Amino acid sequence: MQKEQLSAYMDGEQVEAGLTDALLKDEELQESWQAFHAVRAVMRKESALFLGADFTAKMAALIESEEVKKVDVIAVSQPEPDDAYNSAFMQKLKAFFAPMTQVAVAAGVCLVAVLGVQSFNNKNDASNLPETPVLQTLPFNNAVQEVSYNAPSKDTLTSEQLEQKSRRIGAMLQNYELQRRMNADALNVSSNSQK
Repeated sequence: MQKEQLSAYMDGEQVEAGLTDALLKDEELQESWQAFHAVRAVMRKESALFLGADFTAKMAALIESEEVKKVDVIAVSQPEPDDAYNSAFMQKLKAFFAPMTQVAVAAGVCLVAVLGVQSFNNKNDASNLPETPVLQTLPFNNAVQEVSYNAPSKDTLTSEQLEQKSRRIGAMLQNYELQRRMNADALNVSSNSQK
């Protein structure tokens, strides 16, 4: 609890009045005070000193006090190539990959066969066909059409024919409207009787 208050005191917060007296009397709090200031200085990059002056001495003492464990080396011979080839793992690995290898080889042979036949057929087809002209002069429907404005047109309608067609269209529209109204009334009557 006192270390939390000490940290708050360093941050400028209000703390208990007795903390200053405790800090002056307690050696452990003084060491914490120094450690907190060192950490703050390093975090703020205010100090180039990362380690204390007694760091090397502490490290040397730790290394000297550490126990050295001796490990007995057991001579194990390396496996021979035949041993590795006949191991259970290699047998399982071969059994796993053998079908996939067979399928891959079969697929490769099929691909080469298909591509070979296609390229052979394409060469034969190209040699049998006549050369296509560079410039196509006939239209798609193979019929020549007149382009001139003065050319007589066979399908031009006269004004009488146009009037006759428009009368027919008008009569058809009137007939359609009449039938639609009559059937709509019949549909309304049948739907009302079902309700």
